[in-house]
Amino acid sequence: MFKIFPVKNLHYIVLLALLICNQNLNAQGLLGKITNTVHDLKNMTREIAGLEDQLRLLHFTTVRTTEEFNKNVKVSKGNDSQDIQNIPAKKLNQPVFDKDEFANLKWEPVNYFDGQLFPSSIICMSNYSGNLQGQLEAASRPVGFKILSFQSNIPVKWEIECVDKKFFDKVGGTVLYKDVNKDTYVMPVIPCNYENLAKQVSSVPVSVYYRLYDDKGNKVEKLVSLTIRSINDCIFRYNNMPMDFLFAGFVQEKHPEVDKILKQALDTKLIKAITGYQSGENYVDWQVAAIWRVLHERGFQYSSITTTSGDGDGIVSQQVRTFDNAIKTNQANCVDGTIVFASVLRAIGIHSVFVLIPGHCFLGYYTDDAKTKIKYVETTMLSKTTYVDRTSHKTISLDGAKTNDEKNNIYIGLFLAAADKALIEYKESQLHSSSLTEVDIDAMRDLVKTPIPFYN
Repeated sequence: MFKIFPVKNLHYIVLLALLICNQNLNAQGLLGKITNTVHDLKNMTREIAGLEDQLRLLHFTTVRTTEEFNKNVKVSKGNDSQDIQNIPAKKLNQPVFDKDEFANLKWEPVNYFDGQLFPSSIICMSNYSGNLQGQLEAASRPVGFKILSFQSNIPVKWEIECVDKKFFDKVGGTVLYKDVNKDTYVMPVIPCNYENLAKQVSSVPVSVYYRLYDDKGNKVEKLVSLTIRSINDCIFRYNNMPMDFLFAGFVQEKHPEVDKILKQALDTKLIKAITGYQSGENYVDWQVAAIWRVLHERGFQYSSITTTSGDGDGIVSQQVRTFDNAIKTNQANCVDGTIVFASVLRAIGIHSVFVLIPGHCFLGYYTDDAKTKIKYVETTMLSKTTYVDRTSHKTISLDGAKTNDEKNNIYIGLFLAAADKALIEYKESQLHSSSLTEVDIDAMRDLVKTPIPFYN
C-alpha cells in the first residue's frame, strides 16, 4: 500500500557525498555533520512512519466507489476454519489483545445501506445466482466486519447477534486475515426469519452486537443500532451501484389471485382463451387489453405515494407495494401497477420489462416470444374512464356504455390511449435522458430466484 524505502545505510551514502564534495573539511567537523544528518534522517523516518499510520487509518475509514471497492477489497463469508488448519502454526500471527482491544488489527462493524436493512433485498438476494463479487457481494449480505492489519495470517473469531430474535439469530465463525494492509470485509450469511421480514410493513430500530474474540477468551464487543425498513421499500441504487434488478423480486406470478384475474379476463369476452404467444402477435395485445379491463373493473386507483423515509445520501429507494398488498388495496403507483401487470403476464408466458425513466416507471411487453417486438403501456392510467378518439378527436366516456360490447370497445380505446402515452414517454426519454433503463423481468428473475413471498 504505502512503501517506505530503508534508511539504515543512508549515513554511508551521506559520508561518501560529503567526502567527495568537501575534501578540505577537517575530520571532526565532518563527523559532526554526518552525525547531525543521520539524526535528522532518523527523525524524518519516524515522522514518515507516523504519517504512514495516519494514511492507513484514513484509508481504513474512507468510503470507496464501487470500482475502487471491487479492485482493492476482499470479501469473505467468515468461514475460514479449514484454511487456518492448512497453515503451519509458525506462519500464523495470533491476535494480540491489549487494553481491551486487539492491538495488531483494526476493525469496525459494517452495516451496508447506511445502517438500514431492507427486507426486500435480503429476501431477493438470498438465492441470487448472478455474479457476486466486490461491493455487490458485500451488499448481498449487508451486516459484517471490516478488518485491516499490518500483519498477515491472523485468525479471528467473530460473532453477530441481533437482540431481537424476531428478525435473525446469532451467527458466528472464524475468518483468516490473509493479506497485510488489505481491507477485508467479513460479510456472513445471516440466518434470517424471512417470514417476519416479509411481513414487516414499517421501519423499526434493532440493536445488533458485533464481537471479535480469540482462543484465549479475549473479546471486543460493539453494540450498533440498525433500522429494519419496510418490505415495501425497494432499494434500486446504492452510491454508484445500480440495483434495479431487485424490482423483479416483487413480481409474484404464483399468487392465487392471478388465476382469478385470468378467469375474469375470459369473462370479458375480449378473448376466448389464454394462449400466451401461441395465437400470434395481435392476440397478445387482446390478452393484455382484457387484463387491463379486469384491473380497471376491480377499481385500481393510481396512488402517487412513492416517497420513503430514512434514505441515506447514497441510497435511492422506491416504495413498492407487493403484489398481495396492491391486489388487496386496489391501489398502485407507477411501479406497483407495472408489477401487477408483469405478474399476470409472466403467469401466461408473456415477456415484460420495467421501463425506468427519471421519477417514473411503466410497462413494456413483447408481442413475440423471440423478444424482437415490444409495446409499452402507461399503467398509471388504469383508473381513467375517458379517452380522446384517435380519428374523431372526440372524448369518449365509459359512463355511456350500456352493453358488454360497447364496454369492450371503450376499454380497447382506453388501453390504446395508455399505449400511446407510454410510447411518447419512451421516445421523449430517449431524446432527453441518459438514464432510461429497461429491466427485463425474465432475465432478472433468472438472477432473483426468490420473489417476495405472500402469506394468507
